[in-house]
Amino acid sequence: MLKKLSFVLLLLLSAQMISQEITGTVSDADGPLPGASVFVEGTSNGVVTDFDGRYSLKGVSNGATIIFSYVGYSRQEINYTNQTVLNVTLQRDLVSLDEVVLVSYGKQRNTPVSVVDGEELSEFPTTDIGQALQGRAAGVTITNGGSPGSQTLIQIRGVNTFGDGTPLFVVDGVFTNSINSIDLASIEKIDVLKDAASLSVYGSRGTNGVILITTKKGKVGNASFTVNASSGVQEFNDRYDVLNTQQYIQFLREVNALAGQQGGPDFPVDRINLDPNFNGNGVDTNWQDAYFRQAPINNISANVNGGSEKARYNVGFSRLDQQGIFIDTGFSRTTLNINTDAKISEWLDIGQTLSLGHNRTVSPERDGGRDPFQNILGMAPYIEVGNPVDGFGGTTELDLNDSRNQIRIQNSQDNLTRFSSAIGSVFVNAKIFDGLSFRSQFGLNASLLLQDNERRAFAELGTFANPINFVDKIRQTTTQTIFTNTLAFDKDFGKHSVNASAVLEQTQINFESGLLSDNQEISSEIPEIFSPNASSLSFSVPENLNSVLFLAGYEFDNRYSISGSGRRDTSSRFSPENASQWFFSGAFGYDISNEKWFDIDFINSFKFRGSYGETGNNRTGNVVNQFLPTLGLNLPTVLNDVVVPGISPNNAANPDLRWETQIKQNYGFSSGFLYDQIQFSMDYFKNRSEDLLIPVELPSSAGIPGNSQTGATVIRNVGIVDVEGLELTLGYNDYKGEFKWNFWANVTRAEARVERLGLAGEPIERARLNPPFASALNRLAVGEAPFHFFGLVADGVYSTQAEIDEALPNNGNTAVPVQPGDVRYRDINGDGLIDLDDRAVIGNPNPDFTYAVNLRADYRGWDFDVLFNGVQGVDILNSNVFYLEGLDNGLNYGTQVLRRWQNPGDITDIPRFRFGNNINNEISSRYIEDGSFLRLRNVTVGYTFPNTMVNKSGNGFLKKFRVYAQGQNLLTFTNYSGLDPEVAPFYNAAGLVDGLGIDRSAQPRPITVVTGIQLEF
Repeated sequence: MLKKLSFVLLLLLSAQMISQEITGTVSDADGPLPGASVFVEGTSNGVVTDFDGRYSLKGVSNGATIIFSYVGYSRQEINYTNQTVLNVTLQRDLVSLDEVVLVSYGKQRNTPVSVVDGEELSEFPTTDIGQALQGRAAGVTITNGGSPGSQTLIQIRGVNTFGDGTPLFVVDGVFTNSINSIDLASIEKIDVLKDAASLSVYGSRGTNGVILITTKKGKVGNASFTVNASSGVQEFNDRYDVLNTQQYIQFLREVNALAGQQGGPDFPVDRINLDPNFNGNGVDTNWQDAYFRQAPINNISANVNGGSEKARYNVGFSRLDQQGIFIDTGFSRTTLNINTDAKISEWLDIGQTLSLGHNRTVSPERDGGRDPFQNILGMAPYIEVGNPVDGFGGTTELDLNDSRNQIRIQNSQDNLTRFSSAIGSVFVNAKIFDGLSFRSQFGLNASLLLQDNERRAFAELGTFANPINFVDKIRQTTTQTIFTNTLAFDKDFGKHSVNASAVLEQTQINFESGLLSDNQEISSEIPEIFSPNASSLSFSVPENLNSVLFLAGYEFDNRYSISGSGRRDTSSRFSPENASQWFFSGAFGYDISNEKWFDIDFINSFKFRGSYGETGNNRTGNVVNQFLPTLGLNLPTVLNDVVVPGISPNNAANPDLRWETQIKQNYGFSSGFLYDQIQFSMDYFKNRSEDLLIPVELPSSAGIPGNSQTGATVIRNVGIVDVEGLELTLGYNDYKGEFKWNFWANVTRAEARVERLGLAGEPIERARLNPPFASALNRLAVGEAPFHFFGLVADGVYSTQAEIDEALPNNGNTAVPVQPGDVRYRDINGDGLIDLDDRAVIGNPNPDFTYAVNLRADYRGWDFDVLFNGVQGVDILNSNVFYLEGLDNGLNYGTQVLRRWQNPGDITDIPRFRFGNNINNEISSRYIEDGSFLRLRNVTVGYTFPNTMVNKSGNGFLKKFRVYAQGQNLLTFTNYSGLDPEVAPFYNAAGLVDGLGIDRSAQPRPITVVTGIQLEF
């Protein structure tokens, strides 16, 4: 009996020695992670961390593998070797899901936040944050111009406004739009806020979404020094197929045969008419090849980080140089980031953030009212670019061709923009008692824009020689100060967690602008304003925004949570009686997986959420006080042979102007399966924007000057638009063994419809591109998608007069009847003739859905990353079709005009040559194409040398040594006939988005290949 008891006791002691209890804390870079999963691989033995991230796990055998996981973080595996305390810090995935976010004013619960880790973004040598975010966050659609430094359009959950749809950027608590001045290597993480609960906190600025940018802060430990450097080339080899010299001359001979006839030119082209044997003199210039080039891109960044328990610091520097694939275009950026914080005492912390940036952008030049590519495509191929003896080549009066030599334009004109910015803050955080703190922060966002446009005098062997030097200089300064005082309470009471904030915030903005112009014949080598012809204009606009905010949240037992906020904004953009408005929100969350009765082994997290709230918008374009009239010297007149100034209104004031308001709803859930190895999230959202602010055209009888295309406009609250959509995000993480990989995919569908436009509901025309089109390109109309394309519906080309007589019995009643060879348009209203009353909706630039797929893998030091993103069901108005098929003058065209209609009976889709403005080139479905695409956005392959090799070669001084190669925009799958289906946004003179999906020959995104190195000391 004693032997048996001894044997049982020995077994119990052995089991106790073999099976241990482990305690510890699971956290991330910002602090503890409540609700993280801790389990022993291959068993059902697992727990979740408490409110402070602590856990206790019993029955762990020596040699077992313990897995730590949390939604939105990379899973970590640790081989257990009899430790009793095991603390773990988890790292975020590249794109993760979160429901608790630290907004500028406190903790916000139950919000679907897309989190993008800055460490991965630092590998992308791009000019702005928008390009790096492309495809990496659900619900975010990004369209950037291919020209370096060009403006990027970021839309969050569709078109929510008719005006400025740019989201609010918040850099360390400071509001800004100067994201081109921020280096990706300086960013710790990016939070994309999309739903009512998080956006209502920002009130008047949250309508279009909020992007929180957190820059790197100092960490406790010895100083670390990191260097990232990359260098590469950019190239774009696609070209439009245009007529060569032989084909072009033959085309001109055929045009000459039409001279004097109806639809033909009044006079023949003398270049051909006077010399029937003209063959181009052996010249066959490829103007596209002359305009494109292989362009280098270089980027370097360095960072120093360190500190003690009392004080921490982070200092970063970067330099980016990117040449454009169009000649004489490029972008450069230099940045400096300095962040420090110090613990003065147990109850007092102080700190500061500072981001300095200086950009230099050289943009493509326009001349004669034409986009560069219209000159490039239309130039006669028998004209030389130029030579050192004769100068630049050009067409003369002998040619029926008025294209400018775009190479000369780029050489003789300057379009230079320099932009300097400072984004910084100083703050004091005082701990009053446990759970209650007071934070006071003063933020500054200041910028200086210098824009120099010079059109130098030039000599050209053609029509467009110019002896005068024109200089325009724009000088703009913007200073924004933000003073925020926050009293915050955040404390746990057993199973109860409570947080609340009360905020007072004052924002002051001052915008000053000056324009100097000069023209003189003295010298093109003096790009300054000094002659008696000089003129100047300046103005300044102050703006104030005063806000009060209340924010609160409660959570019980890590299961049930609610939160709410109320914000009151008072804006100087509106009259005193309309200046103030409250914005409220509420949200709830229910984590069903933490219920005791919820016992499903393969589901370790499942949380429902919902929110309802209001946001506002006070963006009325570049001119701030639209409710007040102003006077200016706009109408000079001549009295007694003397020019005297004439005073007229500068703007059409609207004293009834009021806030644009948006009501947002969001309902969804997040889930994790197999200990978060599989993660899935779904959100349904519905946004309703009311009292939309939009510029409305006024008749000329209003007596207010306007621009040459739209005339005078007035900002009015005229519309309601509804947006309804769905976001899906799926992730899979496999971190077992030496080969580790993960997969992320997201899909977003957002459908927008205009529900109301003013009292009469009349459609509002928007974007214009004149030349070449006299009509508006798109419009807003009740029941339709915002910015939809509106025009005639093309259905081939009339082959014979009999076809016309059958389809259009009243064709003879029009001023210019349709003839064989003209475009066949559908008679929508059935009146037997074709005119502008037959226009219909012909396209929608808003996509049916967007999607992205990201794959990452690691194996023995090798890492691999590939990102696809795509857009489906989007229409593009391709203005290049006019440049290639317009057939209304003697410019060069695409080779498709060789199969144009020329004789009765010809069956083709290319109309006849018809000189001058004509209905064949009216806005129609001829220009509308499917712009859907799938793009291989990024491929990166890297290798990190083993620590044993690095430490041996560097004697322990070098901590990390990684080399990588990267390709961007390597493949694009699309049916679009233009150079790039990713079309840059179209902006009007007021700086507002005027239209989407209009291809006006922007610079395409190049294929980019870079190699880089990352070092850490």
